[in-house]
Amino acid sequence: MRLLKHVSKADITFDKIYKELWQKVFRFIYYKVQNNEEAEELTQEVFQRVLPQVKEGNINENKIKAYVFTAARNIVYDTWRKRGRDLKVVHLDEMREKGFELEYKNRVVEDNIVVNEAMDKLQDHEKEVLILRIIKGYTISEVSEITKRPEGTVKSLQFRALQKLRDILDEGGFFDE
Repeated sequence: MRLLKHVSKADITFDKIYKELWQKVFRFIYYKVQNNEEAEELTQEVFQRVLPQVKEGNINENKIKAYVFTAARNIVYDTWRKRGRDLKVVHLDEMREKGFELEYKNRVVEDNIVVNEAMDKLQDHEKEVLILRIIKGYTISEVSEITKRPEGTVKSLQFRALQKLRDILDEGGFFDE
């Protein structure tokens, strides 16, 4: 019982946030950096930045999730700005050693490459909305909070980005089989 006297409400709140969001933040960052160790480091950095804000009561409890993901996005962007965006090179031998069977996976890999290249032709804010809505599965409301854009803007950005992506893929012959 004495131990609980030293534990503040902020500590309990932060512990709850950490347990609930760590895996989601890690996946969000991993998708962007494509490196397990770097994603872990950046995820830890997110929570190190969030902890003081939670302890000081600077974050509205209803907006903590949006705050955490905004911090994650900003940390990734800051990291990219600091060193430029390096491409990760994956060697085929390493892929085979890890059980990656090329003959069965080639089509999926090729499709992913084409879609990723098409996504790179979108503007950053369009790409961000599609990733959050379609890949990560966030609601319009959650994306609105994370990106600090009105819900109507998120909806129209998603619609226009999907249209643009479909047009890019169509021009590249993606749908021609």
